[in-house]
Amino acid sequence: MGKYTDYVMKTAQDLLAVPSPSGFTHMAAEFVKKEFENLGYKPQITQKGAVLVKLGGKDDKNAVVLAAHMDTLGGMVCQIMDNGHLKLTNIGGMNPNNAEAENCKVYTKSGKVYDATFQLENASVHVNGEYSDTKRTYETMEAILDEPVKNKEDVKKLGIMTGDFVCFDPRTVVTESGYIKSRFLDDKFSTAILLGYAKYLKEKEIQTERTIYVLITSYEEVGHGGCAAIPDGVTEMISVDMGCVGKGLECDETMVQSALRTVWDHMITRWFPV
Repeated sequence: MGKYTDYVMKTAQDLLAVPSPSGFTHMAAEFVKKEFENLGYKPQITQKGAVLVKLGGKDDKNAVVLAAHMDTLGGMVCQIMDNGHLKLTNIGGMNPNNAEAENCKVYTKSGKVYDATFQLENASVHVNGEYSDTKRTYETMEAILDEPVKNKEDVKKLGIMTGDFVCFDPRTVVTESGYIKSRFLDDKFSTAILLGYAKYLKEKEIQTERTIYVLITSYEEVGHGGCAAIPDGVTEMISVDMGCVGKGLECDETMVQSALRTVWDHMITRWFPV
């Protein structure tokens, strides 16, 4: 188990470093596709940008899809201000309260990438007397480019325009005690788990009773695409995703941390006996 846990942790870190807000997942899709190929499978990228791969199994008429998603929350440039600052809109549920003072990157349609910081307008607490009382919204916050721009025309000369994707720093850390902390573990960690499961089946030369497909989708955070490209013969779809931690719920951070073991045990002993 340790070998595959190490693989999952390493793959998760590598995938977390690939920007992929919904609608901008092509780099993550190529990463996942290549990883499955390296394991000896024949994945395909679907018309909708998902990655679909058959892991094998005996019964094609009672097949199951294991689904996770590689798309994340993010932002998009919706306005270039006269002073050269950028107004953003959210992709998915990216909450501005959780992104204040965050490093981010603007990906232009020409392929150039620019660093920026997402922060409150008039961001200095020493200057802004309303700093603590100002509600953090996309109307009151802005992205400041790490470029010597003074106005809208300077920004446009860089090739930045409305509609460009803005990707936030995942800030991935693995602690000495083995905890992984990062933005966008939802759902890249589950994607890494499914890659680890595929590695396990291949190396152990296991053929499950039911045929298994893995579908890594690309639009989950905006609410569509999960049922696209389901192969013939599939009778069940199991989504591997995050569990919320909060008041009134049964989960806690330790239980989320043990998701790898839990999902793995269910896959091998209950869902797909060999």
